[in-house]
Amino acid sequence: GAFAEAQARYLAPDAAAVSQLVRVCRDKHIGVVAHFYMDPQVQGVLSAAAEEWPHIAISDSLVMADTAVRMAEAGCTTICVLGVDFMSENVRAILDEAGHSAVQVYRLAESDIGCSLAEAAESDSYSRYLQQAAHTPNSVHVVYINTSLRTKARAHALVPTITCTSSNVVQTVLAAFADVPGATVWYGPDTYMGANLAQLFADLASGAASDDDVRALHPAHTVDSI
Repeated sequence: GAFAEAQARYLAPDAAAVSQLVRVCRDKHIGVVAHFYMDPQVQGVLSAAAEEWPHIAISDSLVMADTAVRMAEAGCTTICVLGVDFMSENVRAILDEAGHSAVQVYRLAESDIGCSLAEAAESDSYSRYLQQAAHTPNSVHVVYINTSLRTKARAHALVPTITCTSSNVVQTVLAAFADVPGATVWYGPDTYMGANLAQLFADLASGAASDDDVRALHPAHTVDSI
């Protein structure tokens, strides 16, 4: 079936494509960061090439940016980003913050490489949501990393904004409540993840977890504080 075909494309990449990729990356000191969403045949070539050229990595969007910094520190002068636009923006911003502004960052194409979730955060309804946050005392905006730098900057101009990813969103939200007395946390734009967060916290508060379980998520919290 389709899954088996995808596995085959991943496990048996084109040897010529792998060799060519390794040669170009090595000759030009290129690092490659790719998102898990890439097609299996692309991931197969990248994974095989990474065995010969260590500066190729596949990960989630936040790790992509951190990995690009390590590649720059190891001598890569160029980073190629295989992902949507906000991923390239993240890589550029984190490299600059780490002092690697001379390292070039390349996107997949000149045209926009969009993401419906990122675009949702640029809507009028999300702007109204942030305006409401700005008029609420002790507000903290936790924004999913799958948004543009423009979204993050506009949000931060209205209300203190922290970026999270799926692997640290729980800890980020709990940290906000621990650090800001009487906080109101505004999370977005991923309503599916937001609903999961609400359900998780409701389950923890219902007595399904112990204080030790909660402290494992964040040491400043107990079941009562949840």
